Amino acid sequence: MKKVIIFIGFLTLLGCFIFVGMIYQNNKVAEEFDLFYASSLSGRIVKTDKYSRGANFVLDNNPKQLTFYPYIDKTSNNNNVFQYLAKPGDSIYKPAYSDRLLLIKSNKVYAYTFQKIKN
Repeated sequence: MKKVIIFIGFLTLLGCFIFVGMIYQNNKVAEEFDLFYASSLSGRIVKTDKYSRGANFVLDNNPKQLTFYPYIDKTSNNNNVFQYLAKPGDSIYKPAYSDRLLLIKSNKVYAYTFQKIKN
């Protein structure tokens, strides 16, 4: 009986840790989106990275790493996934609070919309 109580306590504690971790992650993603969405971006990419379903990048005129979750649009970008297309040296433009980010690569412009994350 004592082992069952210890096991149930362990599962309860594990469940609490998982629940707190999920809340923390959701808040972190919402804060990252708020920073990205409010930012006016215009510069060259110096670093890119893939992050889960999202994309991370750093611009030459902004030392903060920004994260967003671009949609893949078959009609406007020919299935070009931002995370694989964007490279250092390419340019990005996005006005603050705009729902569209432009990636300029070799004089070609790719327009990306992205998932809006609410807290």
